[in-house]
Amino acid sequence: MTQTITIKLFSILLGLLFCLSIAGIPRITQADKKHYAQHSKQIKTEYQYAAKVACSLLLPHQDGTLARGVYRSIINIHNPTDEKITIAAKVALATQFGSDPGPFDVTPFKSAVLQPDGAVAINCFDIASYFCPINGVCVDFAFLEGFLVIKSPELLDVVGVYTARHTDGEVESIDVETVKPRRIRDIVKLEPTEPAKPGKGKRMDYPPKGSSAYGGQEPKQMCGGIAGFPCPDGMKCVDDPSDDCDPTQGGADCPGICVK
Repeated sequence: MTQTITIKLFSILLGLLFCLSIAGIPRITQADKKHYAQHSKQIKTEYQYAAKVACSLLLPHQDGTLARGVYRSIINIHNPTDEKITIAAKVALATQFGSDPGPFDVTPFKSAVLQPDGAVAINCFDIASYFCPINGVCVDFAFLEGFLVIKSPELLDVVGVYTARHTDGEVESIDVETVKPRRIRDIVKLEPTEPAKPGKGKRMDYPPKGSSAYGGQEPKQMCGGIAGFPCPDGMKCVDDPSDDCDPTQGGADCPGICVK
């Protein structure tokens, strides 16, 4: 009798599993979303976007790999759903083909919460901040090129806006590109990162000072920003008027330049 009941219960369970499988229940359930939103160290994602970025930072780009000038990228991310979602993003730096991987080629992930129908923008200086700090080192880029890789549990609207101009003057070209998603299921781990304390940590220039990226010019001495780096003795930190980051318009982490 007991054996008969056990067999019947097992048959019922198999039937329920079959019904659930043909019902097409999504891989990520509402309970999943709440769980991973609450536990910010990992996010379960279904879609990936790779948005191209090209950014002149310390000086106009001039090493010959692209036309001499100033390049800017801004990536707009929109949540078209009626639910709050958590996404993650990292930067994959473009390096020379065939070169050995380095410690800064791919940054750790950062997370962001998108409100229903909400949108965020990630500009060149936000992208550069992904490299400060990594293992206690901040990288000052003369020119940064690579991809902003975005992972999300839901489909997003991702658009890249790219502008360029000569070394002096107003914008001369603009391009808008819609970034298509790839279906890549993943669990993104968000490693905790400690921000650098003001005046602490190491800095490195990429490319190194004296390379063709600077065209014989002395690169700007960056200061402030998200890590709060000070200027050398006898110099003060002021806002860089040549960048797109305005500290009076909400850009609290804008990098500055050192002047006498």
